[in-house]
Formats: sequence, structure tokens, C-alpha cells
Amino acid sequence: MKQFIQKTVCLLLSVLSLGAYLPQAHAKTVEEWLEGFDTGEVWFGEDFHYDITDEEACWELLQKPITILDAGQREEIYPRQTPDGKKVNNDKLGGFINGASAAVHVLGEDENGWTLIEGIDYYNRVIRGYVRTKLLKTVTPNEKYGVIIDKLTQRLYVFIDGKLWDSCLISTGLPNDEQPYNETAAGEYLICSWVGDFDSEGMICATALRFNGGDMIHEVPHKINYDGTKSYWRWEALLGQKASHGCVRTQRIETEKGLSARWLWDNLKKYTKVVIWDDKGRKMPYPDDGRVLFYNPNGGNYYHADQYCNTVRSKYLPLAEFTYVQLDEVQFLGLDPCTTCQPPRRKSLIAKENLARGAITQEEYLAALTPIPYPDEALELYYNPKGGKYYHATARCSSVKERFLPLTGFAYGELEADGFASLTPCPYCSPVSRKSVIDEQNREMGLDPEAIAAALEDEGEESFVESELAIVVDDLDTEEVSISITDGF
Repeated sequence: MKQFIQKTVCLLLSVLSLGAYLPQAHAKTVEEWLEGFDTGEVWFGEDFHYDITDEEACWELLQKPITILDAGQREEIYPRQTPDGKKVNNDKLGGFINGASAAVHVLGEDENGWTLIEGIDYYNRVIRGYVRTKLLKTVTPNEKYGVIIDKLTQRLYVFIDGKLWDSCLISTGLPNDEQPYNETAAGEYLICSWVGDFDSEGMICATALRFNGGDMIHEVPHKINYDGTKSYWRWEALLGQKASHGCVRTQRIETEKGLSARWLWDNLKKYTKVVIWDDKGRKMPYPDDGRVLFYNPNGGNYYHADQYCNTVRSKYLPLAEFTYVQLDEVQFLGLDPCTTCQPPRRKSLIAKENLARGAITQEEYLAALTPIPYPDEALELYYNPKGGKYYHATARCSSVKERFLPLTGFAYGELEADGFASLTPCPYCSPVSRKSVIDEQNREMGLDPEAIAAALEDEGEESFVESELAIVVDDLDTEEVSISITDGF
């Protein structure tokens, strides 16, 4: 027994010492994974116009036959450097093209049973190399339906019989340095099978349609609550921005015309062509400052594109108007875009994504931002002097028990005084943030709070004043509500 233990210890020491000479894992950034490769932005050519309103051009693209690799839907075909040679690339989840549904471009003639092609892998990289000629198969797409997914707008567009029928919100893949293959690859694909519901790390993804190996178009995920009901809010709140592991999460709530993930499941046919437009280098335009938006002045967490949005109770309709440029005013800073009627996002968010895509310069980004201002020092806030950890925007916040109402008023300028320094903003009535929080939000946008203050002082501009906005629980826009308690807007 003693000899066995000694041998085991010696073996372990040998393995540990050998580790110093083994290749060490290198954590690369997304940019490093893409270095040296063309990406999906080149798939449709340098002069391609990403114009969803050009129905004729879009339909022509959706009906154009494509060449696929005639293999299993989950089969991974690795292009070779030379006919029957080494793989072009063998990264984790990279360097291969999925069979049955992913389009390839044929670049050469048959060479003893091998043909030079290019396709797109899970990193959104263009992989060029040789595959067996017998795998090449040309398919004519379904002649009634077509789908375009635009990663720039994060929308899915459905064409029927040559006409743009409707669109809805989606979330495509969000890559990171640990999982650079999360990007939803651009290119052309075919709907090849109806997979149905599946569980992904605790998320239930319903009505899944396979279009590229492990990537599918499916309903926005949900989880099952203890009482058997479904909860969607965590993932629905992310629709309209990149968020998935590569699949295309699709709106579950029907649009006015009835489009939803369920509609896709029920209506699309096998070999419906799915075109995915890349977003790299493309600039999302900013909405017009005068565009009319809507909100519920009697409460609500959202701003809307539809004055009669069906998520709002009828007693609060029609909603009150304001303009897009006012989104940056204090009274509207706490509102999120409605995920049903889909109003435009804030200019600061659009600018941040344009910068990340390389579509604008740092100077253009900063010029697009509107600094978050401090509220007026005299703005009245409220608190419960008999206890409570929150400060409030209204004297009769419904989160406070009736016996403590009305709450006691104090001025915004007193927030840093000893009696109020420990209070946090109420998550129900959403009062304004402290100056330190506003400073941090401005810094996150790349704006210097000190420079902002100096500029305002030099120009003699007045501070924005918070208008009275009483938000109560019973007046929230939707039945299904989640409150996230934070110190910011």
C-alpha cells in the first residue's frame, strides 16, 4: 500500500511538472478571432444596398436558387486547404459549414472530385477551401414565402408573394470573448426542419425552426414558474438588441397583422429562404427629433409608438403625446420602450451601437449624445419620516401603507443631507436619481460631468425640472410586471 501511494504521488508530481511545458490556453478577444478573415459583411458584395423597402430587389434575392452542401442538418463540413488536404481552420465551433441549409458560393471548377467554395462559419467568418464536388446541391427556395433578418435593426421581415408583409422584433446572437461563436452568421439559409420546443440552460425556447445547424428561429424564451405559468419578461425586455447564443429569438406577442414566432411555425414551408444581413460598418439612422411618441401620464413604465397600444388598459387611452427629442428630458428618462408597439430606442443607445460597429467616429458618437442633466435643486421629493428606506416622486406612492400617507416633502438639494443620505429611489414611483448616479451615467456614455457643468454654467442654461409624475402600481401599463430596483433611471 505504501509503495502504491508513493507511485501515485510521483505520477501526480510528474503530471504537474509537465503542465509547465504543455500549450497554454489563450483567451482571445472577438476581434482576434476574426483577424485575418473576411466576415459576413462581404457576403452580398461591397455595392449591396440594404434596403428593405426595395421589395423587388429583396424578393429577387429571396427567390434566387442557392447551393448547399448535401449532408445532414447537423453535419459539419470542413473546407480543405487543398483537395483532400488539411482543414482550413479547426477552431472550436469554427471552420466548418453546416449541411442541408447553409448557402455556399462556388469559386472554381471540379478538381478530381473537389471544388473550391466559400461559406460562413459560426464566428461569422468567411471560410474558403475545397469540399467534395458530390456534396454540392442547388436548391430552389419556396416560391411563396421569404424571410430577411437584419442584424442592424434587429427585426425579422416576412415577404409573401413578392411583397413585404410585416416585421417583428428579434434578438440575434451576442458574441463575447469567451463565446465568440455566439454571433448569428450573415448569409443565406433554408428552413430545413421543425424542431419544436427545447431547453437551453433553463430557458424554454418554443416553436424552433432550424436554419443553420444548431441555430434556430424560435419564440423568445420563457421559464416555467412554480404555479405552472410562463414568465417571459427577462428575455422579452431584450428584444430589439443582440442577446442570444446564436439563435434568432422572435417576438411572441402578435403584431397587428398577426406576425409572431407562432405564425412562422404555422405558416412557413420547407426550403423557405432566410437571408441574414450583417450589421458591421452600417449606420443606424437616428429618428427625427419631432417624431411623436406616447406615454401614460398617470403611470406606466413604458413609452409607446401607438397612442392606443393594446398593452395599456383602456381607461388610460388615448395616451399623451411627447416628441422623440424629449426622451432625454428628466420626466421621461425612467421610461423603457414598449416591446409590443416597438417605439424607437434612445439616441444614446443607437449611437453607442453605431460606434461599436465602426459606423461612426468617437467624435460623431459624442456629438450625438445629450448629457443627462441634474434636476432642479428645489424639486420636491417625499419620504416617510417614521421609517422606510426609499425616497419618492409622489406624496401618495401606493407602495407605502395608507397610515403613513401623505409622505413628507423635502427638496432634491437636500438628498445628500444626513437625514436623507441613506435613502434609495423607490422602484414604484421612480423618482429622480442622485447627482452621483447621473454623473456615472454620463461617464458611461463617455461624457465628462465636470465639462458638462462648466458648459451649462458658461451658457447660462437652466436645469431641467422634473414634472410631477405620480406612478402607482395599479396604473402600470401591463398585467405582467417586473420591478428592477436600481439607483439609476
